[in-house]
Amino acid sequence: MGKMVRVMGTMMSQPTRAVLWTCQLMDVPVEFQIVDVSKGEHLTKEYLSINPTAKFPILKDGDFCLWESHAIMRYVAQKHIKAVDHLYPLDLQLRGKVDQWLDWKHSFLRPGAAGIVRRLVMSKLMKDISNHSMRYDLVEIPEEREARLLNQSLQVMEQQLSKTTYIAHSSSFTLADIALTTEIEQLSLLPCDQPPPFGSDLSTYPNIKRWLDAMRKVEGHERVHETLNKAIAKTHSKT
Repeated sequence: MGKMVRVMGTMMSQPTRAVLWTCQLMDVPVEFQIVDVSKGEHLTKEYLSINPTAKFPILKDGDFCLWESHAIMRYVAQKHIKAVDHLYPLDLQLRGKVDQWLDWKHSFLRPGAAGIVRRLVMSKLMKDISNHSMRYDLVEIPEEREARLLNQSLQVMEQQLSKTTYIAHSSSFTLADIALTTEIEQLSLLPCDQPPPFGSDLSTYPNIKRWLDAMRKVEGHERVHETLNKAIAKTHSKT
């Protein structure tokens, strides 16, 4: 077991969940510090001195601080890497594929999926979004763009997963699968009787469903999604 690190964030944050899941799989003990957005804790002078983007998560490893979830996941995986490690393979070509999908996710899947969920669900769940960046996104980013990016991303994933068991290759899941899973799970906040981009019914994406079912069985998935699952149940009970 490695030395304890501190992770700052919120369990409703897909990137935060991905980091915590990675730490658990790498057997890295975590002190989790919740960042209360409603109280503007991400806008304090102390917080901004660590992460000037006011986003989360943040990793503190001793005196070393790091933000951006994929950078944190790579750091944790490489610092605690084993002789043969499937999360972030030593083989450069396999690692390149993992990096490819991590970078793709932030450019395509996340803007689409997170955008739609924030617009249709999170903006209504949160009593006050005056301290949240979504107050700008909801005005500046067209819903049509978010819907298009989400649909395109799901089509790309479906095609890839028709060829490989996991998103980067077939041997085992990697950091890329962890990051993509936490993003796809957020869609469950949307109506379950409608297809994407405005619902979470993935029946038209059988390869994504098969992959997601497999990732839900990975150690740590249930634990890091506990808060989200409670929010999903609460949201659907109102419909």
